[in-house]
Amino acid sequence: MPANLSADYLKAEAKYRAATTSEEKLACLEEMFTTIPKHKGTEKMQADIKTRISKLKKEMAAPAKGGAKRGGDWFHVEKQGAGQVIVFGAPNCGKSALVRELTGLHQEVAPYPFTTTAPAAGMMPFEDIQIQLVDTPPVAPEAPAWLFHILRTGDVLLWLLDLGDDALLETTEQTQSLIANARIATRPHPELAVKKTIMLGTKADDPQAADRLAILRELIGNVPLLMVSAEHHIGLEELKRQLYDSLGILRVYTKRPGKPPDLDDPVVLKQGSTVVDAAYHLHKDFAASLQFARLWNKTGYDGQRVERGHVLTDGDVIEFHI
Repeated sequence: MPANLSADYLKAEAKYRAATTSEEKLACLEEMFTTIPKHKGTEKMQADIKTRISKLKKEMAAPAKGGAKRGGDWFHVEKQGAGQVIVFGAPNCGKSALVRELTGLHQEVAPYPFTTTAPAAGMMPFEDIQIQLVDTPPVAPEAPAWLFHILRTGDVLLWLLDLGDDALLETTEQTQSLIANARIATRPHPELAVKKTIMLGTKADDPQAADRLAILRELIGNVPLLMVSAEHHIGLEELKRQLYDSLGILRVYTKRPGKPPDLDDPVVLKQGSTVVDAAYHLHKDFAASLQFARLWNKTGYDGQRVERGHVLTDGDVIEFHI
């Protein structure tokens, strides 16, 4: 099967060949893995890129010849749940307080910067699934290289903007500059793959929050920005829905012939997935034997037969027939 490599992948590959530092090479390799088409024809290429990423990270974290570590500890957070959201922002913007409120994760929270020194993951319940939130150290000039690796590999980025900060404009500009230097794009960019990013205004209970947001608009434009307060539980339920919608996923439920559907453990798939994709998620041999399925949903299907290529929607109930 031909690879049919995308233009974004070819650009990232060219940048990788021209890269001179380990940090630049790692950023390019991760961009290559993100943009390479995911199908059988690229499986070997995907495996090779992952091997090179792993090898490079080990080299960056290994001690130099003199005995001192070159890059210090290297962190990576394995994805769990229905999707991984990376929470980031400038120092003291409220990341740990928000993650604690949404997941119950007990990180040290203090009114001074750099309390968080390593990534920490918690699970946020949303209806019948769990979404992983990752609390990270602040984006600052002294931020470790692994922080930007975590930003590049997450499914969605949640950028926290401190509406209680008088220097909000300056800290936002600095954060923008630092992530751009790490080859991370949060809006359309001619050379980089764009990461899905939600901008979130924290400390919405501050008396001057609305005024600071108006000033911030001069820099970020009229992009959607939800205002929340972890302390006063403002906007948190709306944020949960927004995070779910941003992941581009759907939930389908399965049932056996003559039995009620299992509504406690949905199959989580990417939007645009088909009946055979859901079957493959359960087992590849099951997918190979699948003949058709019957479908129930809120849009009018009541057990009608659908074929293997039928595109699924959120909340569908399917009964497989092999």
